[in-house]
Amino acid sequence: MDGPFEPATAAGLAEVLRLDPTLAAEPERLRRALADLAPFDERGGWLLALGAAAGVPALLDRGHPVEARARLSDLAACRADAAAWTVAAWTRALDVESPDGDALLTGDEHEVGELDSVTGGAEPGPAEQPGLPTALRVALGPDGRPVLAAVTMQGVFVVDGVQAYGRWRRVATVRGPLSRDIALALETGPARVLWTDHDGVRVRTLRGDRGRLVLGEPRLLAVSPDGEQARYPMTALTHPDGDLSVLWTSDRLSLTLTEDHAWGTGTRTTPAPGPCADGERLDGLDWCLETERTGWLLCRTDRGRLLATRWDMTLNEAGQWHDLRPPVTLVAAALAGVGEAVFAVAVTPHGDLLSLDVRARVSGRGEWHSIDRPAQVSAAPAPRVLAAGARYGRPDLPGWLALSGPGGAWAMPVTRSGDILQCGAPANIWTGE
Repeated sequence: MDGPFEPATAAGLAEVLRLDPTLAAEPERLRRALADLAPFDERGGWLLALGAAAGVPALLDRGHPVEARARLSDLAACRADAAAWTVAAWTRALDVESPDGDALLTGDEHEVGELDSVTGGAEPGPAEQPGLPTALRVALGPDGRPVLAAVTMQGVFVVDGVQAYGRWRRVATVRGPLSRDIALALETGPARVLWTDHDGVRVRTLRGDRGRLVLGEPRLLAVSPDGEQARYPMTALTHPDGDLSVLWTSDRLSLTLTEDHAWGTGTRTTPAPGPCADGERLDGLDWCLETERTGWLLCRTDRGRLLATRWDMTLNEAGQWHDLRPPVTLVAAALAGVGEAVFAVAVTPHGDLLSLDVRARVSGRGEWHSIDRPAQVSAAPAPRVLAAGARYGRPDLPGWLALSGPGGAWAMPVTRSGDILQCGAPANIWTGE
């Protein structure tokens, strides 16, 4: 199957759909029809039928060509050039707009080399520059490599590693991105990225494959109540046995707990007690493991309160809420277990970073401390979004902080010295510098 893709096969797709539009939903019939019209290009016929089976027509109808290419790369293991040609052919056949569709079909701008197989490569899927995050998460994989996830005005994105420029992968396009949140669950079981949308909480699996990030099929994990939506904040925690717990809200007043059990035993959704007083709203949530049987849950409210509770992993329920009483107003806060201690990390309106040993504070001993910011971060406008993450059971690995604001977005390692956190050299995850 060497040589370039055939524009005539793409033209044949438009012709067979003109004669019988129902073929777009019947991949096998479509492949046979294309074999009659373009018998010289069996490869192209199979690719276009594969696009039909993967739901490319529906994605293009909704205006998501990048997601269509990503689906072919992730779920059908197509090479990047084969996925791009397939989406371009469907774009022309369905007469939907695409700025590069004709160029991809004719080869004017994207030279297609010889192919041993359309699924034989390990090229990365379509990458994008997502824009400034409205929500941000960082978590560590088994090798200690950070994974970043963000919600922006353009959608939901994920990338592995802090050298992120030009490597962000689109996870989803959401309605009302300012109302959405994101979470990463990488500790045990399959790695997952979760996000809130108008219809509930959704999830996709993540895995690495020869240098690229592969996303699984989107799945609706929890359904919003009638007439409501899944909003921010939201957080997720993976149990040592592989179960997944997700705390989310549809009104920012109350919490809902969704449990996705390992070993195929199903999903359960129940109300969960929250910390809000009358008229108080949730602004942020974060969760991290402390031991195999306990974790900590952090909550920030619109009244400036920052509260924490120890979470019983066996019963999957919260204990008493404790007011951590930050010394100043906070614009964002997160949790991370760094060096066998659970720290709350926060950012002030002026961009100062603070940390607190949560267990020590609850026992009456802990105090808030400043974190020295790297020069690149302190010189930029104050960040408004903060994320923290560390690998449970690996105190030898550094934690990671991620910050975003009008001046850019950074990720940096963080280590512990007593009850003080220290930042390492930051990487600009927008520019790659």
